[in-house]
Amino acid sequence: MSDTMTVNNFERDLDYNNHTGIMTNNYINIDYRYGGTNDDLLNDLDTLGKFTEHHISYQAPRLRILSDYYQGKTFNVKKRSTRRADKQMADNRAAHDYAAYVADFINGYFLGNPIDYVVEDETAKEYIESFNDLNDIVSHNRSIGLDLSIYGRAYEYMIRNDKDQVRIYKTDAESTFVIYDDTLEKNSIAAVRYYPASSIDVEWSEGELVYNVEVVTDGMTYYFTATSTNNYKPKQRKEPAAHAFNKVTITEYRANEFRIGDYEKVISLIDLMDSAQSDTANYMSDLNDALLLLIGNFELPTNAAELQKTARIMKLEPPTYETDDNRTTEGHVEGDYIYKKYDVAGAEAYKNRLNNSIHMFTNTPDMSDENFGGNTSGESAKYKLMFLEQRAIIKEGLFAKGLRRRYNLLESIAKTNSELDQSVNLKEMKYKFKRNLPKSMIDELTAYINAGGQISQETLMMLFSFIPDVTLEMERIQEEQQEKQKALENSRPDIYAQVGADNAQEEQ
Repeated sequence: MSDTMTVNNFERDLDYNNHTGIMTNNYINIDYRYGGTNDDLLNDLDTLGKFTEHHISYQAPRLRILSDYYQGKTFNVKKRSTRRADKQMADNRAAHDYAAYVADFINGYFLGNPIDYVVEDETAKEYIESFNDLNDIVSHNRSIGLDLSIYGRAYEYMIRNDKDQVRIYKTDAESTFVIYDDTLEKNSIAAVRYYPASSIDVEWSEGELVYNVEVVTDGMTYYFTATSTNNYKPKQRKEPAAHAFNKVTITEYRANEFRIGDYEKVISLIDLMDSAQSDTANYMSDLNDALLLLIGNFELPTNAAELQKTARIMKLEPPTYETDDNRTTEGHVEGDYIYKKYDVAGAEAYKNRLNNSIHMFTNTPDMSDENFGGNTSGESAKYKLMFLEQRAIIKEGLFAKGLRRRYNLLESIAKTNSELDQSVNLKEMKYKFKRNLPKSMIDELTAYINAGGQISQETLMMLFSFIPDVTLEMERIQEEQQEKQKALENSRPDIYAQVGADNAQEEQ
């Protein structure tokens, strides 16, 4: 199935029609379930091929559309193939970057501040910190969070490399999926990751599509090849490789129970805004090419009209005629442009309604709104972001679920390799999420001091961005104080000599 078929269906909620029959939109975001073990699945390559074929044909196109919108490749710009009927009219196409604005804002609010990992065992704490530093876990979490905002899902692959390092990588959400069992626990049976066997994009191919497929189970990674001409039934590409994690090493994260991206529900509104702004641009362009209407009893040679148009000057000579009293009188000539009348106020009100609806339904603030200005305090911002906070709470619970699975995998491999004591239980580790909100530092500091709180000079310096190196600044202050002390001693040596003698006598 081609992408062009699925794009229009996705936008307009139409049915899909391919060789398997009619499939509605309910099938483009389903979980894959299998009523058997991973061994049963690996012996049932036809079913495994059907899962892969379905993902390529139905799930991947939807996910690709969501990615396109994040990159500004909206339907109005990328997919609309027909231009306006009148070829003499302008055909401007505007794209609004709402998708990236929504995804980046929500991800920054949710994961802009690093997650704190709270564990009591010191050995486990050091091991986790080492693992997090090795994998730049702060950036990795934000990358996972961005996929959650775009796709409503994200995938993380944990491996132990040839350097005996445990590494995690984000895998492409457009070509990764997990197969679960049919129990209430919904355990992972296997995870599938596929990618084109050729470095040339598969969209360029007009013939057979060939993919490399990796199937990861709780103890092995299997390597297959799958082709479109064989219904993507896997064929072994090389010998499988064992791993010691004792679980499927690809973890799926979810933004919500339905795996819906943060801007997915407002794509139709984004399209309407693109169309409205494009119409405005086309109107302004067409106005420059409006038809000139000349009314009067006169003649204007064609060559003269062309010359005057080039010079952007129109000189009209009205006809003259004799009146009954033998007086010469000039006739009347009028000139005006003919163009489609444009309701400026109505059009702008319509676009404002679309803009407001997009922000309302994505729970994101409109930063161009004067009511959400730079003077908004952190506490005031909390009230304005109340509905976004509800969305973040849902995302936080599901993200923590993925984190628990991540560190459960880490615990398993660490104990297998005797890097952690068997008594360590990382399930007890707590995760603290900190919202990335604007803060009024002066208000907080004033309230703290007024309540009787005390703060060290070093901590105070750390609050201000214009002090790049607090330790160096403390050393400079100490040097300045020592120089001032020496200057005072040199200015009144008699007094400071007596003070030194008195101190020495007291010490005796």
